[in-house]
Amino acid sequence: MDKREKIRFLLLQLFLVTLLVPANDLASGLITAALVITCLAEGRFRDKLASLRNRRYLWWMLAFFGWLVLSAALSTNRHEALRYLDPRLPLFIFPLSLGLVSWTREFQARVLLGYAVQVTVFMAACLAWAVRQYSVTQDAAWFYNDALTKLTGQQSIYISLLVNLAIYVYAYFLFYRPSRYKGWYLLASLFLFAMSYLLASRNLMAVLYLSVAGFIVYYLVRGKKYLEGATLLLGALLGLFIIYKFFPKTLNRFRELTYTQYNYRHEGLESHYNMTVTADQWNGANFRLAAWKCGWELFQAHPLMGVHLGDKKEVLFDKYREKDFRFALETKKNLHNNYLDILVAMGLPGLLLFLAGWVVLPIRQCWRQRNYLALLIAATFYVAMVTEIYFDRSIGGMLFGFFIPFLLSSGETPETGGPAD
Repeated sequence: MDKREKIRFLLLQLFLVTLLVPANDLASGLITAALVITCLAEGRFRDKLASLRNRRYLWWMLAFFGWLVLSAALSTNRHEALRYLDPRLPLFIFPLSLGLVSWTREFQARVLLGYAVQVTVFMAACLAWAVRQYSVTQDAAWFYNDALTKLTGQQSIYISLLVNLAIYVYAYFLFYRPSRYKGWYLLASLFLFAMSYLLASRNLMAVLYLSVAGFIVYYLVRGKKYLEGATLLLGALLGLFIIYKFFPKTLNRFRELTYTQYNYRHEGLESHYNMTVTADQWNGANFRLAAWKCGWELFQAHPLMGVHLGDKKEVLFDKYREKDFRFALETKKNLHNNYLDILVAMGLPGLLLFLAGWVVLPIRQCWRQRNYLALLIAATFYVAMVTEIYFDRSIGGMLFGFFIPFLLSSGETPETGGPAD
């Protein structure tokens, strides 16, 4: 890397550190600002205009943010509108900075590898802290879910996403890039695989396991490496069995899926991985089904413009009151679905703009570039958003707003002379 690339690489790595360890808002803001300014200052202005003209997904990204601003402006509660607009600012800032830069595929791969190493170190620190807490309390709950990431105050759902992405990166370097560190990549992947299990995010675990199974089948059939494929599959199954034997509580997260019935007026306890799961509890499955029905009814009542960004919380709570959904009111639950949240707050045009700019056209771009690593990373974001509202939290907006434009800006055509990535 030349001097300019080294500066960009350093800024990108520092930015990714702030996502993992948001210890200081001022430092995070300065690093983000430096990254954005560096991207804006790079290259000629007419080249950026050409990139904006050629990368049509950017038009739709910016149109979606424009609809967000309009929804905020039409809100009755302007204070809440500004509060909700703040974590969504990366959806405007990064497309107009990172989105206009052209990274080489090699540079992008190095940045992602640095990110994967950061996630590995971060999870090792979280595990060491959990071990220390366990040694004091003798409570194994410190090894699971949000307790495992409590060291930095991050929710496990977001860290689980980052762990998935890091595993994909290591797998890419293991199978498609020459390196003398492949043994370390394999060990790091196995470690993160175990951490994913302990973080216990159901949909992200499902995406990870299906991706691993799909890759093993692809690797087995395409390369006719049946012995290696069978070994990978058996190794993965053995690893899961060993982890389960030592840490069985994660299975409680999946037992919840067998209890999907709900009664809005029921005031049972909220299920937790560290307790016995029973039918009389509210859990992640039946709560979401109940809340999603509320959200769908709100969309049906306001299909064109939605209830507006700043008013969505109060309107949703009014619907909860109408249903006598006391559990959701007492715990201040949101809709737990990013797509439905957009539909309720911004109406059908808002969702269509989002799908066009941030989902459909990015998938098309990754496919055209044969950038299958980027495609898998983007798809993981899309699945993760089914059960959480990413844009209501700063880390969610930052992660999504950063990764999608960054991954799409690795050149307009695939590289030649090597395997498709």
